[in-house]
Amino acid sequence: RRLVVLPVAGEVATRGDQIAECLAACKKYGVEMHVWKVNWNTGHRVPKEFLERMRSEGRLQESSKGKVEPWLCPSHPENQALEIAAMVEVARDYEVAGIHFDYIRYPDGDHCYCAGCRARFGKVVGAEIAAWPKAVLPGGEWRLRWLEWRRENINAVVRAVSEQARAAKPTIKISAAVFRNWTTDRDGVG
Repeated sequence: RRLVVLPVAGEVATRGDQIAECLAACKKYGVEMHVWKVNWNTGHRVPKEFLERMRSEGRLQESSKGKVEPWLCPSHPENQALEIAAMVEVARDYEVAGIHFDYIRYPDGDHCYCAGCRARFGKVVGAEIAAWPKAVLPGGEWRLRWLEWRRENINAVVRAVSEQARAAKPTIKISAAVFRNWTTDRDGVG
């Protein structure tokens, strides 16, 4: 079996399918296996070619000052589809008991302000956001609607994964690593 949605690490050729091996060990000892997926954050192990492709396609996050970060933009439809497909693929194709979201958020309150976010947000609210990103930063006229929109980008992916994974495997457990201070973190990291 081979995962096809995301780039496969080079060491899989020599070390084999680590999910299958872990699942076999878990079954042997009666332990449930929950696959832990890092979402959006490309980290340090992503193949350089993949990261460069994401950068060239405008699929990475930008700070309000225009600094590109190695995190996939949560509002980009292809990034949403990628995260959903990757998690559902594991749920569907392996006998895992659960799937776990990690980094299912923005890195902080200063992301994502890429050109794609500007266009997609403007389309949702039915307005051209001329003073970008000032209009969505603290004190900006679109700030509250912007924060709702950011959160919905995350919620949409979680909702789709939950629905599709449960359609493929009704008993699957779905969990997430979340920040604990809801009152501030819901706006800070979405």
